[in-house]
Amino acid sequence: MEIEESGLRFNFPTESIAIKFDDTDFYRKRYNVFPDSKGVDFISDTKEFFVFTEVKNCKGDETNNIWRIYPDNKKADMTTGRDSLDIEVTQKVVMTLAALAGVNTYGSTRKDTEELINFAKKTFGTEYAEDRKKILVILFLEGDFGSTTRPKKMVMKDLQDSINKKLRWLKCRVSVVDSKTYNKKVFEIK
Repeated sequence: MEIEESGLRFNFPTESIAIKFDDTDFYRKRYNVFPDSKGVDFISDTKEFFVFTEVKNCKGDETNNIWRIYPDNKKADMTTGRDSLDIEVTQKVVMTLAALAGVNTYGSTRKDTEELINFAKKTFGTEYAEDRKKILVILFLEGDFGSTTRPKKMVMKDLQDSINKKLRWLKCRVSVVDSKTYNKKVFEIK
């Protein structure tokens, strides 16, 4: 299975299921009517993880996004309303969970929930509490954000720590990665 997002192709292992969340009927026709609704780019289910992935491919546009790599930067771009990436990713995970809760309330009774119902059931199942599966939140950050005083590895660690702090109410693991550091068990970039 392959999903294209932000000019990158994500290939998933054959035993995984993945879906581009904001392309689903439920997101576009039902959930997106909620003001300021948002969600992660895609959701995937692997043998080990249930994954929420947000992709930010800033390659070539780093200058316009540099302020977004600083945790808790509430500067918010007045033209787009965007916040720093740690705030945005956290909000998208929370709102994706809310959308999946909505899907779960309908179950299989609606046609627009068909694409997401299995993900919703997994999200609210007992596998996580019983440690049979982990929730993984990924920010895939592509772009040259490193400097001599603050290498990209440090930028990614700071964002990861901030997202972890904001999501400590959720039993999950957070990973901020790029095309050089991602976990090939979850997906591969082509």
